[in-house]
Amino acid sequence: MMTITHPKIKGFLPVWAPFRGFSLLFDNPGSNVLPTGPSGKLEAIHCRPDEPALRFYYALWNRSKDFEQMLRAYLFCPLPFHSYHVTVWDGLNAGNVRKVAEQHRIAAEALLQSLPDSLLEASPFYRTAQGDPIGITLEHGIEFVFDRIEKWNNSGLVARIKPANERSERALRSIEEQRSLLIDAYRQRFGIVTTTEEYRPHVSLGYFANKELAELSTASVEALNDQMKQQMNGLTVQFSSISLYGMTDMETFFKVRDNNS
Repeated sequence: MMTITHPKIKGFLPVWAPFRGFSLLFDNPGSNVLPTGPSGKLEAIHCRPDEPALRFYYALWNRSKDFEQMLRAYLFCPLPFHSYHVTVWDGLNAGNVRKVAEQHRIAAEALLQSLPDSLLEASPFYRTAQGDPIGITLEHGIEFVFDRIEKWNNSGLVARIKPANERSERALRSIEEQRSLLIDAYRQRFGIVTTTEEYRPHVSLGYFANKELAELSTASVEALNDQMKQQMNGLTVQFSSISLYGMTDMETFFKVRDNNS
């Protein structure tokens, strides 16, 4: 019997295990959210295949026949299209919360357990030391193109992306500077480094349920990368803002609803 070794996966359909946390994500372009939660104050990421602004995502997802082959051979569990996104900064989550300084840990664990409702709270974990919402400013937008498919730590499969032009390279440098300041501020306040200093923009495509089988998938991943380079040629994805999102598993991401939406 094959054992699931990945903490984010519960079954091979796939069934996503609970994995609560919060991060800063780029807001997907177009109209790709749905109201969620009993209060009506939250909205969930819900990418639509017919959204013109998400042709880049759709081209990635459209290689589903390759993902199905990898599922059979290597227990690769693809993420559903509706959940596609690009993370800017990883905050607290079920995988790192025990690294929070002891005096803050109980509050941090309670915050995660109360998601999605706790996203509406004025928690210090969502605020700077001055009381402002944590965030990263994107002044003039950013545009990405496909870079390559990568397997990370025999755990996940991602599509790396890179700036499409010089303006976007400048925007990325600004994001990286602000991100480094946020990482350092969180370390000083809560005793935890939540994410890597190096920022590697990517779209997560899915996760391998078993590390031993994932080790055998390298040739298939390289073949998929060659195919994807041709399919992604000429496609870009553009973002104009960044927001704080909560998550309860790897396919469910939500933010506080914009009063204007």
